[in-house]
Amino acid sequence: MTDEGFEGEIVLEEPANVGAPEGMARLSMQFVRYPGCQQLILWLPQPGRLNYGELRIIGPGGDAIEQAPVSSRLNGSIQILTDTYAWPPGAYRVEIDHNDGWRHELRLQKLEEGVAAPPTQEQLPSEGERIYRDGFGNVIPNLDLEMRRQVMERIVTKFSRRLQFEGNARAGIIIYIDSERRIRFSHEMCMGRVKFSIDLPRPQHWEAQTGAPLAERDDIVDFVARETRRTQASSCNYEIHEERIDFVDPCRP
Repeated sequence: MTDEGFEGEIVLEEPANVGAPEGMARLSMQFVRYPGCQQLILWLPQPGRLNYGELRIIGPGGDAIEQAPVSSRLNGSIQILTDTYAWPPGAYRVEIDHNDGWRHELRLQKLEEGVAAPPTQEQLPSEGERIYRDGFGNVIPNLDLEMRRQVMERIVTKFSRRLQFEGNARAGIIIYIDSERRIRFSHEMCMGRVKFSIDLPRPQHWEAQTGAPLAERDDIVDFVARETRRTQASSCNYEIHEERIDFVDPCRP
């Protein structure tokens, strides 16, 4: 898996409805960008699984760089997260088909790295970003804004995470990567019912060996197991133990 990406900002145009009845609500959207990670967040005005068909993303060359059912791209009922870090500079178009025969459309431009996006109303300081002080000049924390920032950071971390594989089927390293960390897990081939295993630090050693909070262990381990099965061992089932993940032959007892 390549780590190549393009850091350029994305400029969003106003979303449109193509062929829709008058008064239909449009997409809501936001572009979030951190070093080494960025994403486009879309919110549908109606529940996705009930009302929508396909999502298409048309790239600079005019070809679809992604085409999938909306239901497979939902995070919840109305939110769609799209990783834009790998997109090279150029013009893009997002199309989302409604089951009633019309579609949402969003045009956007990814800029070259270092080129500043023109200021928009959304980029101006909002009421929630202003600094308030008490009578002694001390800054009054904006807890609501801080909570929203923390939630967004968690969303970006989960959305950007992926696995990188080194070595071969007999033995190697699986690297868990997200916006904050890289964690290495060794794996090796086994015999009999267990085809191969991934070694895990025990809970008491987790933080020292990975640098990740113990509270995130179950979520990270589950992601490593599911994503390894999806990309490397689709014919196997997996079993998570305290110190390892076993990938087993489902036909053998």
